[in-house]
Amino acid sequence: MYQIYCQINLFKFRFKIILFFILILIGCNKKNTNDYEDIIVDRFEKKFFSIKSDSLSFLISQYPYLFPKNFSHEEWINIKNDSLRKIIFKETQNKFKGKHLNSSISKLYNELRNQFSNFNSPKIITINNGIDFKYKLIDADSLIILSLDCYLGNDDLYKNIPAYISQKMNNNFLIRDLAEKLILKQIKYPSDRQFVYKIIYYGKIYNLMVKEFDINEAIALSYNDNEIEWAINNELEVWKFFIKNQILFNTSNSMNDRFLNIAPYSKFGISIDYDSAPMIGKWIGYKIVKSYLKSNNKKIEDILNMDEYELYLNSNYKP
Repeated sequence: MYQIYCQINLFKFRFKIILFFILILIGCNKKNTNDYEDIIVDRFEKKFFSIKSDSLSFLISQYPYLFPKNFSHEEWINIKNDSLRKIIFKETQNKFKGKHLNSSISKLYNELRNQFSNFNSPKIITINNGIDFKYKLIDADSLIILSLDCYLGNDDLYKNIPAYISQKMNNNFLIRDLAEKLILKQIKYPSDRQFVYKIIYYGKIYNLMVKEFDINEAIALSYNDNEIEWAINNELEVWKFFIKNQILFNTSNSMNDRFLNIAPYSKFGISIDYDSAPMIGKWIGYKIVKSYLKSNNKKIEDILNMDEYELYLNSNYKP
């Protein structure tokens, strides 16, 4: 009997030792959420402006999707040799040198993977598109084409671009724009056309960017210092205007142009218009969602798929 007892104790001891080493191995193999995979940004603009003209055909064969067929071979050579394009390229290289761009995008991708289990890191290719700000960031599913010359913050190069657009064309907005583009794909846009659904949807996006992606509040809302100050100081009056004019439950697409879309100011149809902050509906949505999170002791990940109207009703929002 004593021998059996000893064998049982020996077995238990060996089992504990084996279990201990298994747990150590699991712990060693477990991914540290603070570590992130390095993203290698493909700097196409360097290849384009550095390659010899007689070798351009090789580059075209490698990147056919970056060379529209309505441009001839000679036209691409002319673009490559254009003096203004060379100045833009030089400015781009000065602004985005070293590995900072790689590390910033790597950090962003890691945060996206932590937040969204189905996030697949799209490849990043940078270009110079001739400062065409309408196409500064193109999402092609598994590929992002990023026009670095639209983030130079260069007043001389941007002097013919409206100020409300050019003020967002600097390095502070690059990661912000990329984050917004990728987050918008992860959170379903509401099917209900009422304005309140739209502003709460954007409120989710910007609270996520501020709380989980460490993006400055003003930058997240695409505001400069004067605009964020106006939004803060006039929040109550804007809310009163929305309630009085039944804006929240309006289904007209004109509400988008007045209070959501990029513009120099919001369009109330009153004397304050030209002084107002643009996209003020997004600001109000941001503050409603922020109020909900605080009042209900919720984390941002708890509300990303929540019905927008239900969130509004339970937000306890009091500007």
